[in-house]
Amino acid sequence: MTHITMKQIKENGKIYLENELNIIYLTPSDPITYHMNKWQYKTLPSINQWYADMEKQRILHKKQHSSHLSFTFPENQLLHSTWLEAIRNEGFQLKLLELYAIDSATLKQFESNIQVDIEPVTSFNMEDYLSVYNEFSKPYGEAFVKESEERTREAILNQIDDVTRIVAYYLHKPVGILDVIVTDETVEIDGFGVLEDYRHKGIGTTMQSYVGHLAGSRPVILVADGDDTAKDMYIKQGYIFQSFQYQIVKEDAI
Repeated sequence: MTHITMKQIKENGKIYLENELNIIYLTPSDPITYHMNKWQYKTLPSINQWYADMEKQRILHKKQHSSHLSFTFPENQLLHSTWLEAIRNEGFQLKLLELYAIDSATLKQFESNIQVDIEPVTSFNMEDYLSVYNEFSKPYGEAFVKESEERTREAILNQIDDVTRIVAYYLHKPVGILDVIVTDETVEIDGFGVLEDYRHKGIGTTMQSYVGHLAGSRPVILVADGDDTAKDMYIKQGYIFQSFQYQIVKEDAI
């Protein structure tokens, strides 16, 4: 397997500014979506520089009606206790993101449930996809559901992004979704979920097997929440840890 890094994970936000220190993502059309409006550090700043960056980000976000602050730290950069205390004192939530990869040949061998049908998403079955998508969006609030659904609907109808969306049907009912980003080097899994009442029925493994066949000989990659139980499932399935990255978010900061 080739060397995999976080740089191979698709970023959906619009780049407002990039320099040797960071990349600033600002997406006025989607102000509520955290990962599309953030600062991504290339090198670890001093804490005092981070304080100054917070104020700069607050000004930029206020102009486009974003109410959060969000920063991503360099890949494989540990944060010492002074940093962790500063983050906590400023009211940020700390999240550990972990990058995993698996050979597509392994995914192809996953057992498939014959009662599960996998279909690419088009304008004809878009509402089935969105019905599942919105269930996973609800915990983030009505405003986020509305914003993300409008963005996704537009992308499907106008084919304006490079994402292949799939929906899984169990006994003809839409119960799972998954986004696939295909590049020359890798195939990325994103937005992967199965409705809670339909888990442990082989739906998720059937979907991953589908991706394995789609990937050909390319490795399949994904980012998991380091504190999420799904990460343990991926490890048991044969996914191999590649790297980590810290991300912090402060809600209602503006």
